[in-house]
Amino acid sequence: MSSEDYEDHLAFLKDSFLKNPEIKVLRQDEQIKTYLENLTLDIITNNEVFFKKIKKSTVTILDSESPLHFSLPKGQIFLSKGLISKYIKNESMLVCLLAFELVKSEKLLYPRQTVVPSGYISIEKMLNLNRLVLNEKMEVHKWAYHLTIRSGYDGEYYLTWLQTQNRNTADFIFQIGDANQISREESLFKAFLIKVDVEEKIIPKNISSKNFYKFLNRVRDIL
Repeated sequence: MSSEDYEDHLAFLKDSFLKNPEIKVLRQDEQIKTYLENLTLDIITNNEVFFKKIKKSTVTILDSESPLHFSLPKGQIFLSKGLISKYIKNESMLVCLLAFELVKSEKLLYPRQTVVPSGYISIEKMLNLNRLVLNEKMEVHKWAYHLTIRSGYDGEYYLTWLQTQNRNTADFIFQIGDANQISREESLFKAFLIKVDVEEKIIPKNISSKNFYKFLNRVRDIL
């Protein structure tokens, strides 16, 4: 397949995944949908030099207590209720996570394999499609860190996000697959922060917006 064909092929897996009877999607009201659309658009519009293909993104919240996040091409992002309600404590951390998935989606950074849907796509298959080897994942982290800063958010929360996963390995093992890798990611990212020369002089938003807390409370309250 060409890159374009492969991109289309992976993007269409969303339908097979969401039709899986074991997958439950959280009912998103207009408030949640608008907030997430605006947040991803904020990242994209502030980094137009980077985003050549993606001009908007959709975020689907899975009704799962497991902390999960992954994506597909064309700006399709998936987060779980458990991830948001238990571990996303700051708006900048949420932006870091969204930026990470947007980088993968924009650059088509998924293991090169053809998936022939036979029935439904499982969540395990989706996670496998999103796992990168360590050196590839570190490049995504670096890009996402810079995109977060250029969007006006606090990039320091990127390290906080990696540390959160490392401290809660038992909860995140389904997501990351390899407990040793997240430890290496944290160590390598710290080394990256020591060396990085951040050219952006944007003053970060250190305080989460009111809309973030409204979003957090809405997700926690929806059954």
